[in-house]
Amino acid sequence: MMLHRLRYNCIGLLLLLLCVPGMANQRLELTTVANSPDTSVSSDVLKEAYRRLGIDISIRGLGASEALQRSNSGLADGEVQRIDGISRNFPNLIQVPIPINYIQGAVFSKNSALKLRGWYSLRTFKIGLVKGIIFAEKGTSGMQVQMTETYDQLIELLLNDQVDLIVVPYINGAVAIRQHPQGGQLHLNGILETYLLYHYLHKTHEKLVPAITSTLKSMLLDGAITTMRSKIVSDLTGDSSQ
Repeated sequence: MMLHRLRYNCIGLLLLLLCVPGMANQRLELTTVANSPDTSVSSDVLKEAYRRLGIDISIRGLGASEALQRSNSGLADGEVQRIDGISRNFPNLIQVPIPINYIQGAVFSKNSALKLRGWYSLRTFKIGLVKGIIFAEKGTSGMQVQMTETYDQLIELLLNDQVDLIVVPYINGAVAIRQHPQGGQLHLNGILETYLLYHYLHKTHEKLVPAITSTLKSMLLDGAITTMRSKIVSDLTGDSSQ
């Protein structure tokens, strides 16, 4: 059964390759958000996926807004990872329909006994956020919020009791805390929500979408994506359970 499925997948991929002339000679530039550790997972997944297709890729880190504008305009060939549905606002980007990563909205504080579940549980606290983390801004809308430009600044707010807790993408927060000299004072208090992340290509590469979809699907089904994510997260944060 497994041999039959492998043979079927190989034949299907070969047909896709034959349908996209010159695929093996392509080189793609993808944009991503700079200084965001969680993009390491998707970057490595895509490097492997495109390697299997014989395509070289380069990845350019930019500000969140600049990255999207560059890829949507066609100055870059696509986005490494974004949440579901951004094509509604960036119509030149085609969503590849296989999730390649996920981010978790996490709460950290100095109180190890504090256990929080869901956005509503934050309503009585003073909350710190990094400006531009859209899911956190939306989730805490109407609450007591203070924003910073960087994760280091956010951790200082929390350590100095200027906020009660912070809401961040788990990996980014965990890496920043691990690297901070006083990070041992901070604790994970809960995961609020999980967001799947997808690869996007500029519409000029529409013919490439079936091939990269098939390759990413195979990597998802055979466990390659999960294995890569676990190793990278463990290396970054010291925790392979997230």
